[in-house]
Amino acid sequence: MRLFHENKPFFKGNLHTHTTNSDGKMDPQDTIALYKQHGYDFLSITDHRVRTTDVMEHEGMLVLPGTEMDFALPGQTIHLVGIQVPPSIADFDRAQGPQAFISLVNKQGGAAILAHPLWSFNDADTICALQGLCAAEIYNTASQPPWNPDRADATGILDYAANRGSLLRTVASDDTHNYNGDECRSATMLQADSLTPEGIISALKEGAFYASLGPEFVQVEYDGNTVSVTCSPVRSIFFHTNLPWAPKRCVQGEGITHGEYRVQHDMGDAYVRVIIEDENGLRAWANPFKV
Repeated sequence: MRLFHENKPFFKGNLHTHTTNSDGKMDPQDTIALYKQHGYDFLSITDHRVRTTDVMEHEGMLVLPGTEMDFALPGQTIHLVGIQVPPSIADFDRAQGPQAFISLVNKQGGAAILAHPLWSFNDADTICALQGLCAAEIYNTASQPPWNPDRADATGILDYAANRGSLLRTVASDDTHNYNGDECRSATMLQADSLTPEGIISALKEGAFYASLGPEFVQVEYDGNTVSVTCSPVRSIFFHTNLPWAPKRCVQGEGITHGEYRVQHDMGDAYVRVIIEDENGLRAWANPFKV
């Protein structure tokens, strides 16, 4: 099993962005130009409870229409990002609840993503109850200082959910609001047949992507016994599994580009999530898979 295609290019995108159409501090056109300037191939504008733009192209960068819907629960909130949604999404009645929103986005041919689950104080039961999610944000740029308390990295809570049976794929998104450092930092690196709405949604549904703050995956392979990773030079490769303890789940060194983990079948390994970290502490997260 290989997580990534051998002959497909990676496109760099951000799937969670706000503009002056909700509570963002930059207008849509300037936002689009800014992300293009920083090398992004696709962008989704996901203003709160509205749909800001139609599908459009800006100097070779694809812009997808999106929205963010919020739902209040006791002690937590659920924020869902809908990608490639029609104008009618703004008429959605939030009283129907988060599952109805996910189902509607999927029915309309889009993709639904759980936003910043750690910032939202989502627990494993809440996450596991949501059906039909395309992915969850394992990293959310705006969910950290100076904009928020430090809850940007949701690896822990998504590991809890995975241990309970919800093995969600993961993206990294900026959730840009302020444009004073929360922009153009996170990315979803995605392999698509074409830089089109259909190509992006198909790749999201297929799982041909990884989340990154800079480090790059080349390949993650699993032969039934060993997980092998090839990547850009990093200082650490971590193999997260459902076990509290297992041997040799951390590979560390200077400028390493390869690491392996022998799956502990006899101990009960059920899944593996590979994370790489470079010398600056920046990470990338591969989608978890069953073993």
